[in-house]
Amino acid sequence: MQDNLERTGIKIWGYAMCKLERFGSGFSKVLMDKFNGIAYLADVDTYELIYINKFFRNLLNISESSYLTKKCYEVLQGQSSPCDFCINHMLKKDAVYQWNTHNYVLNRQFESQASIVEWHGRRFRLEYGMDFSEYQNNMTELENKVSTEQLLVKCAGTLCKHDDIDLAINKILENVVDFFEADRSYLFEYDKETNVLKGSYFFVRPFVKAFKDILSEASGVLLQEWLNMFTEESVVYHKNVDVDFAGMPELAEAFKERNIREMLLMPIYDGGELIGLIGVDNPRYNVSASQILGTIAMFIVNNLEQRKLIQHLDYLSNIDELTGVYNRNKYIAVHEDIKRRGDCAGVIYIDLNGLKKINDVYGHDKGDEFIINSANFIQRYFGKNVYRIGGDEFLVLLRNISKEAFEEQFVTFKNDLEKNKDKYDMSYGERYCDDGKIDECVQLADEMMFNRKRQYYEVHAKWR
Repeated sequence: MQDNLERTGIKIWGYAMCKLERFGSGFSKVLMDKFNGIAYLADVDTYELIYINKFFRNLLNISESSYLTKKCYEVLQGQSSPCDFCINHMLKKDAVYQWNTHNYVLNRQFESQASIVEWHGRRFRLEYGMDFSEYQNNMTELENKVSTEQLLVKCAGTLCKHDDIDLAINKILENVVDFFEADRSYLFEYDKETNVLKGSYFFVRPFVKAFKDILSEASGVLLQEWLNMFTEESVVYHKNVDVDFAGMPELAEAFKERNIREMLLMPIYDGGELIGLIGVDNPRYNVSASQILGTIAMFIVNNLEQRKLIQHLDYLSNIDELTGVYNRNKYIAVHEDIKRRGDCAGVIYIDLNGLKKINDVYGHDKGDEFIINSANFIQRYFGKNVYRIGGDEFLVLLRNISKEAFEEQFVTFKNDLEKNKDKYDMSYGERYCDDGKIDECVQLADEMMFNRKRQYYEVHAKWR
């Protein structure tokens, strides 16, 4: 029993559900639908299905909404009552139960993990797994080594055990090194715009010099040579590095100094487009390398897609959609970090004058244009340190800046604002704190801005 209860937490796909409060259920569904394995949510008490991911729906040949309100045992196992082998009573909130299960509808075997997820007062069974039926029929052993099947299961387990995508990829590369008994393994990502392969992830066996100190990116002659060799399903095998790189003596010498004799390179494609490559140096075994690395590439593509999605969602959650500057969410995070660390900071509180009048007289499109132009003007002087914290309110946070440098930047901004007051009309308040008391600093800057804004409207009453 204890062997089945893995690490606490919901793991990689359960992680999506843990993030519901922050990102919303839409994000979780998108992330789970990227998973090339089965995943579903069912009420523990009623057995009612509330979600089946795209991969599982396709296997079952059902639509996205057809299973709603139906029981899990009906849809997933073709049973009229709860399954005799149901594990609901064995599940715990903070533990993952790992098991092998047979799906009678599909007649397939799955390596699955299940856990309890609590949401809005209800308990749900979150289960996710990989289909290893075909793998088990096709895999062969490599001279008493860890089998391909074991490697793939290990990599799948790695994805389930690690919320951190970067850590998961590094662990997969470690598994590759162990499997091939190689010196190092690495992942290069391909930038189509610059036509460069950049080294992103490396795992090096202890006491072996890192590949990264030789080549952090591939471009020019080397890149072109590799690109010419790549096809979607083949491994480039440099059996003799000295011979294969004889035309590039400096690189060949660098390889030789680090005892790189052989190289396996597997291109990674997504939707027919090259996105990177997996490399293995000095493999002791290379049998079935194309099959093995090809499958590993599928795991990595999934992780890279998840990373891209998470980065994009993080970007959206921190960026003001209208102006492109940081939003209030980002401001609060930076503000709290400054307070926690006790950093010095320069603060400028800015409020746009006359926005309501512009909206009332000329319409909200003109008002939005005024906001965008004002944000661009502020960014000229303070770069990425600008936050839109309200409809017409901006805040500049210059972290770890000297008082002298802050005052110099502020004076330049103030003088140029005065020269362009026919285009940009704003009230401001500035303060500098060198003791981490950022709350007090922001409050004083706000008060100063408010006093100047009040004086402005005393003179320009028509713009209220």
